[in-house]
Amino acid sequence: MHKPRQVRSRRGFMHFMNEIIKEYLEWKGTYAPRASVNYKIWLNRFNEICGYKPLEKCDVSDLVKYRRWLETHYSPYSVCFATVALKNFLQYCKTQNYTCLSPTLVRLPRIVAKSHRAITEGEFERVISVIQSNDFGQLRDIIIIRMLWDTGVRVSELCDIDLSQIDEGKRSAVIQTKKNGKKRIIVWSEETHKLLMKYMANRLELRKINQSCAALFVGWTKGKGWSLRLSTRSVQRIIRYYVARAGIKERITPHSFRHGWAHKRRDQNAPLAFIQKGLGHLSPISTFIYEQYNDSDFERNANSYLLKIA
Repeated sequence: MHKPRQVRSRRGFMHFMNEIIKEYLEWKGTYAPRASVNYKIWLNRFNEICGYKPLEKCDVSDLVKYRRWLETHYSPYSVCFATVALKNFLQYCKTQNYTCLSPTLVRLPRIVAKSHRAITEGEFERVISVIQSNDFGQLRDIIIIRMLWDTGVRVSELCDIDLSQIDEGKRSAVIQTKKNGKKRIIVWSEETHKLLMKYMANRLELRKINQSCAALFVGWTKGKGWSLRLSTRSVQRIIRYYVARAGIKERITPHSFRHGWAHKRRDQNAPLAFIQKGLGHLSPISTFIYEQYNDSDFERNANSYLLKIA
């Protein structure tokens, strides 16, 4: 890593914050490249709010100013993420023996846990009913949606799947769990596999044209064609588009499919250990969140229990 630029002061050398931010992001990018990109936005804004001071000159008043600015411009979740980014940056600075604010002074805001709505089986059927599988793009889209529903995979994990991980003779693949790095198996349905094999024939033809992209799911780029790995943001847009076409007014995201997978297995009386394994959780406590009943689920099940009693 390069040495941060310094300026002489009465108390010795001071370090320019933008140089240390760059150093920190380079290090973080070695193990969390996506986080590094997102952190850059917030840390550069903190530097700007502070007035581009040397790191040693930043004090509590700068924390207060930054926090107030965040709260007037962003949602509580964005404020929380930006605060985590700053806290982690200052912790790094301490490990490198830079003079800076104590990370303990950066307090995370209290926010209500975000609740992801689970997509129902009926909604899933409505969404896939509006997608034709005649052309490459829509065939890709229906497979993406079916795999999200069949496997409970995270959208980032789905986007990371490579062609080499797909075997014509298997309705499964071994992937790397995003949160803990462990390997796990995902399994999809026979119908999804038939569509996947149809897609693979077309995808391998494209591979002959562009050998550099190993991704299973690719996106269209103007002037380059189907050449780049599909991003999580693109999958979000795909889901939003077909949900709207299906006439569903409620908000459904890729993560809704993950919750929907867990709810369906719960209603099928699948053991907690099975659901935990499928979701790739290390702790069953994390899995419990995905199994929670919402009001409509509770009412439906409560009535079924009452009927049994009667």
